[in-house]
Amino acid sequence: MKHRGYILFELVLALSLLAGLLVLSQQWMAREQAAQQRSHWQLEAHALLTAIEQFWLSEARLPEPLSELITKGYIAQIWQPWGAPWQLSTQANLLRLQTPAASVSEANWLAQRIAGADVSHTGDLRLHVWQPAVLALRERYLHRIEDPQHPQYSTMAADLNMNGYSVKNAGLVEAQLVVAQRASAQHADIDDLRSSSLTAADLTAQQAIIAGYDVQSVVARLQQLEQQWQACRTQGGCQ
Repeated sequence: MKHRGYILFELVLALSLLAGLLVLSQQWMAREQAAQQRSHWQLEAHALLTAIEQFWLSEARLPEPLSELITKGYIAQIWQPWGAPWQLSTQANLLRLQTPAASVSEANWLAQRIAGADVSHTGDLRLHVWQPAVLALRERYLHRIEDPQHPQYSTMAADLNMNGYSVKNAGLVEAQLVVAQRASAQHADIDDLRSSSLTAADLTAQQAIIAGYDVQSVVARLQQLEQQWQACRTQGGCQ
Protein backbone atom coordinates (compact mmCIF):
# COMPACT_ATOMS: atom_id res chain seq x y z
CA MET A 1 0.00 0.00 0.00
CA LYS A 2 2.88 2.31 0.81
CA HIS A 3 4.45 1.56 -2.57
CA ARG A 4 1.20 2.41 -4.33
CA GLY A 5 1.05 5.75 -2.49
CA TYR A 6 4.43 6.72 -3.86
CA ILE A 7 3.33 5.84 -7.36
CA LEU A 8 0.20 7.99 -7.07
CA PHE A 9 2.21 10.91 -5.70
CA GLU A 10 4.74 10.63 -8.49
CA LEU A 11 1.95 10.50 -11.05
CA VAL A 12 0.29 13.64 -9.65
CA LEU A 13 3.65 15.41 -9.55
CA ALA A 14 4.42 14.44 -13.14
CA LEU A 15 1.01 15.61 -14.32
CA SER A 16 1.44 18.90 -12.46
CA LEU A 17 4.83 19.47 -14.05
CA LEU A 18 3.43 18.57 -17.45
CA ALA A 19 0.52 20.98 -17.00
CA GLY A 20 2.92 23.72 -15.96
CA LEU A 21 5.07 23.08 -19.01
CA LEU A 22 2.00 23.19 -21.22
CA VAL A 23 0.93 26.52 -19.74
CA LEU A 24 4.41 27.95 -20.17
CA SER A 25 4.64 26.66 -23.73
CA GLN A 26 1.25 28.14 -24.59
CA GLN A 27 2.28 31.49 -23.16
CA TRP A 28 5.55 31.34 -25.09
CA MET A 29 3.73 30.44 -28.31
CA ALA A 30 1.23 33.25 -27.75
CA ARG A 31 4.06 35.74 -27.27
CA GLU A 32 5.81 34.43 -30.38
CA GLN A 33 2.64 34.68 -32.43
CA ALA A 34 2.03 38.21 -31.17
CA ALA A 35 5.63 39.16 -32.02
CA GLN A 36 5.30 37.65 -35.50
CA GLN A 37 1.99 39.42 -36.01
CA ARG A 38 3.45 42.75 -34.96
CA SER A 39 6.45 42.25 -37.25
CA HIS A 40 4.01 41.47 -40.04
CA TRP A 41 2.12 44.66 -39.19
CA GLN A 42 5.28 46.70 -39.67
CA LEU A 43 5.86 45.19 -43.12
CA GLU A 44 2.24 45.65 -44.13
CA ALA A 45 2.18 49.25 -42.91
CA HIS A 46 5.33 50.04 -44.88
CA ALA A 47 3.87 48.41 -48.01
CA LEU A 48 0.61 50.37 -47.69
CA LEU A 49 2.31 53.72 -47.19
CA THR A 50 4.73 53.04 -50.06
CA ALA A 51 1.84 52.12 -52.37
CA ILE A 52 0.02 55.36 -51.52
CA GLU A 53 3.16 57.41 -52.19
CA GLN A 54 3.73 55.67 -55.54
CA PHE A 55 0.10 56.18 -56.53
CA TRP A 56 0.24 59.85 -55.53
CA LEU A 57 3.44 60.36 -57.50
CA SER A 58 2.31 58.51 -60.64
CA GLU A 59 -1.32 59.63 -60.77
CA ALA A 60 -0.74 63.14 -59.36
CA ARG A 61 -3.69 62.61 -57.01
CA LEU A 62 -4.74 60.56 -54.02
CA PRO A 63 -6.47 57.18 -54.37
CA GLU A 64 -10.22 57.66 -54.04
CA PRO A 65 -11.31 55.25 -52.74
CA LEU A 66 -8.36 53.46 -51.17
CA SER A 67 -9.24 50.31 -53.14
CA GLU A 68 -7.84 52.05 -56.23
CA LEU A 69 -4.47 50.87 -54.99
CA ILE A 70 -5.62 47.33 -55.76
CA THR A 71 -7.43 47.98 -59.04
CA LYS A 72 -4.44 49.86 -60.46
CA GLY A 73 -1.96 47.24 -59.29
CA TYR A 74 -0.07 49.17 -56.63
CA ILE A 75 -0.78 46.62 -53.88
CA ALA A 76 -2.38 43.19 -53.60
CA GLN A 77 -4.65 43.94 -50.64
CA ILE A 78 -5.40 46.72 -48.19
CA TRP A 79 -3.88 46.02 -44.79
CA GLN A 80 -6.33 46.39 -41.91
CA PRO A 81 -4.57 45.43 -38.65
CA TRP A 82 -7.73 45.11 -36.56
CA GLY A 83 -10.26 44.44 -39.32
CA ALA A 84 -11.81 47.92 -39.41
CA PRO A 85 -11.49 49.95 -42.64
CA TRP A 86 -9.25 53.00 -42.79
CA GLN A 87 -10.83 56.44 -42.50
CA LEU A 88 -9.16 58.96 -44.84
CA SER A 89 -8.83 62.70 -44.34
CA THR A 90 -6.75 65.27 -46.19
CA GLN A 91 -5.21 68.52 -45.05
CA ALA A 92 -3.19 70.64 -47.51
CA ASN A 93 -0.52 68.24 -48.82
CA LEU A 94 -1.07 65.58 -46.13
CA LEU A 95 -3.14 62.38 -46.16
CA ARG A 96 -4.16 60.88 -42.80
CA LEU A 97 -5.31 57.27 -42.38
CA GLN A 98 -7.06 56.38 -39.14
CA THR A 99 -8.40 53.08 -37.80
CA PRO A 100 -9.61 51.95 -34.35
CA ALA A 101 -7.19 49.66 -32.51
CA ALA A 102 -7.97 46.60 -30.42
CA SER A 103 -6.07 48.15 -27.52
CA VAL A 104 -4.17 51.33 -26.81
CA SER A 105 -1.03 49.33 -26.03
CA GLU A 106 -1.04 47.72 -29.48
CA ALA A 107 -1.68 51.08 -31.13
CA ASN A 108 1.19 52.69 -29.20
CA TRP A 109 3.53 49.80 -29.99
CA LEU A 110 2.83 50.06 -33.71
CA ALA A 111 2.90 53.87 -33.77
CA GLN A 112 6.39 53.85 -32.24
CA ARG A 113 7.67 51.72 -35.12
CA ILE A 114 6.12 53.57 -38.07
CA ALA A 115 7.55 56.92 -39.12
CA GLY A 116 5.06 59.73 -38.64
CA ALA A 117 2.42 57.55 -36.94
CA ASP A 118 0.67 58.46 -33.70
CA VAL A 119 -2.30 57.51 -31.54
CA SER A 120 -5.36 59.74 -31.20
CA HIS A 121 -7.00 60.62 -27.89
CA THR A 122 -9.61 57.95 -28.66
CA GLY A 123 -6.95 55.25 -29.04
CA ASP A 124 -7.05 55.10 -32.85
CA LEU A 125 -3.91 54.45 -34.85
CA ARG A 126 -3.14 57.26 -37.30
CA LEU A 127 -0.77 57.03 -40.25
CA HIS A 128 0.37 60.02 -42.28
CA VAL A 129 1.49 60.29 -45.89
CA TRP A 130 3.00 63.53 -47.13
CA GLN A 131 2.77 64.63 -50.74
CA PRO A 132 5.92 63.49 -52.60
CA ALA A 133 8.44 66.32 -52.80
CA VAL A 134 8.94 65.80 -56.54
CA LEU A 135 5.22 66.19 -57.16
CA ALA A 136 5.06 69.28 -54.95
CA LEU A 137 7.84 70.87 -57.00
CA ARG A 138 6.11 69.94 -60.25
CA GLU A 139 2.92 71.67 -59.18
CA ARG A 140 4.77 74.70 -57.83
CA TYR A 141 6.65 75.64 -61.01
CA LEU A 142 5.53 76.20 -64.60
CA HIS A 143 6.85 73.55 -67.00
CA ARG A 144 8.65 74.39 -70.24
CA ILE A 145 7.77 71.01 -71.78
CA GLU A 146 4.14 69.91 -72.06
CA ASP A 147 3.00 66.88 -70.07
CA PRO A 148 -0.14 65.51 -71.81
CA GLN A 149 -1.17 63.54 -68.72
CA HIS A 150 -0.87 66.57 -66.44
CA PRO A 151 -1.87 69.73 -68.34
CA GLN A 152 -2.03 71.69 -65.08
CA TYR A 153 1.79 71.72 -65.01
CA SER A 154 1.80 74.20 -67.91
CA THR A 155 -1.25 76.20 -66.79
CA MET A 156 -0.92 79.50 -64.98
CA ALA A 157 -2.76 79.87 -61.68
CA ALA A 158 -1.87 83.55 -61.20
CA ASP A 159 -1.38 86.73 -63.20
CA LEU A 160 1.92 86.92 -65.09
CA ASN A 161 3.82 90.18 -64.61
CA MET A 162 6.65 90.53 -67.15
CA ASN A 163 8.00 93.59 -65.30
CA GLY A 164 8.65 95.45 -68.54
CA TYR A 165 10.23 92.51 -70.38
CA SER A 166 9.03 91.20 -73.75
CA VAL A 167 7.33 88.01 -74.85
CA LYS A 168 8.97 87.07 -78.14
CA ASN A 169 8.51 84.49 -80.89
CA ALA A 170 4.98 83.45 -79.91
CA GLY A 171 3.33 81.13 -82.40
CA LEU A 172 -0.27 81.82 -81.41
CA VAL A 173 -1.70 84.12 -78.77
CA GLU A 174 -5.34 83.58 -77.80
CA ALA A 175 -6.91 86.06 -75.41
CA GLN A 176 -10.34 87.24 -74.33
CA LEU A 177 -9.07 90.78 -73.80
CA VAL A 178 -5.88 92.57 -74.87
CA VAL A 179 -5.00 95.94 -73.34
CA ALA A 180 -1.88 97.57 -74.81
CA GLN A 181 -0.38 101.05 -75.03
CA ARG A 182 1.27 100.21 -78.35
CA ALA A 183 0.90 97.28 -80.75
CA SER A 184 2.98 96.45 -83.82
CA ALA A 185 2.26 93.51 -86.13
CA GLN A 186 3.12 92.36 -89.64
CA HIS A 187 -0.19 90.52 -90.02
CA ALA A 188 -3.24 90.34 -87.76
CA ASP A 189 -6.71 88.82 -88.12
CA ILE A 190 -8.92 90.43 -85.48
CA ASP A 191 -12.67 90.28 -84.92
CA ASP A 192 -12.83 93.28 -82.58
CA LEU A 193 -9.98 95.78 -82.18
CA ARG A 194 -9.84 98.81 -79.92
CA SER A 195 -6.55 100.67 -79.61
CA SER A 196 -5.25 104.18 -78.95
CA SER A 197 -2.12 103.52 -81.06
CA LEU A 198 -1.60 100.79 -83.66
CA THR A 199 1.14 100.24 -86.22
CA ALA A 200 0.67 97.35 -88.64
CA ALA A 201 1.94 96.42 -92.09
CA ASP A 202 -1.10 94.25 -92.83
CA LEU A 203 -4.25 94.39 -90.69
CA THR A 204 -7.52 92.57 -91.35
CA ALA A 205 -10.44 93.22 -89.02
CA GLN A 206 -14.21 92.85 -89.17
CA GLN A 207 -14.67 95.72 -86.76
CA ALA A 208 -12.18 98.25 -85.40
CA ILE A 209 -12.59 101.40 -83.33
CA ILE A 210 -9.54 103.67 -83.25
CA ALA A 211 -9.43 106.94 -81.34
CA GLY A 212 -13.18 106.69 -80.86
CA TYR A 213 -13.96 106.28 -84.58
CA ASP A 214 -15.43 103.19 -86.19
CA VAL A 215 -12.95 102.27 -88.92
CA GLN A 216 -15.63 100.52 -90.97
CA SER A 217 -17.79 103.66 -90.97
CA VAL A 218 -14.79 105.79 -91.90
CA VAL A 219 -13.92 103.49 -94.80
CA ALA A 220 -17.52 103.53 -96.01
CA ARG A 221 -17.55 107.32 -95.85
CA LEU A 222 -14.27 107.52 -97.77
CA GLN A 223 -15.64 105.22 -100.45
CA GLN A 224 -18.74 107.39 -100.71
CA LEU A 225 -16.63 110.54 -101.06
CA GLU A 226 -14.46 108.86 -103.69
CA GLN A 227 -17.55 107.92 -105.71
CA GLN A 228 -18.81 111.49 -105.48
CA TRP A 229 -15.39 112.77 -106.57
CA GLN A 230 -15.29 110.45 -109.57
CA ALA A 231 -18.83 111.46 -110.55
CA CYS A 232 -17.90 115.11 -110.24
CA ARG A 233 -14.82 114.62 -112.43
CA THR A 234 -16.87 112.75 -115.01
CA GLN A 235 -19.21 115.69 -115.26
CA GLY A 236 -16.22 118.01 -115.58
CA GLY A 237 -17.01 119.96 -112.49
CA CYS A 238 -14.08 118.85 -110.31
CA GLN A 239 -10.45 119.40 -111.20
